[in-house]
Amino acid sequence: MNVILHLAVCGALVCLLIASFLYRKFIDDHDDHNIHLTNSSSDVRTLTTQVEHAKRIEILDKLNKYLSVVVILYLIAIGMMAAYVGWFANQM
Repeated sequence: MNVILHLAVCGALVCLLIASFLYRKFIDDHDDHNIHLTNSSSDVRTLTTQVEHAKRIEILDKLNKYLSVVVILYLIAIGMMAAYVGWFANQM
């Protein structure tokens, strides 16, 4: 068992998770939060963009939730494997 390899894979997953959070923040920053204040028919393009952004944000929220769970469980598994190897090495 190579703990360094597992930690590198977990580090890559954490980097992917951070990138996903940053991308979600980027999309959320480009939303128009004041669109509900106007009641204009010229806002159709903005409204469709808002709907697309909302769908992307929903997908990213699900991805972030599941990826966070995977990273936490993987870190717990790595810790348990390292503890087992350390305990088994002390037995011999």
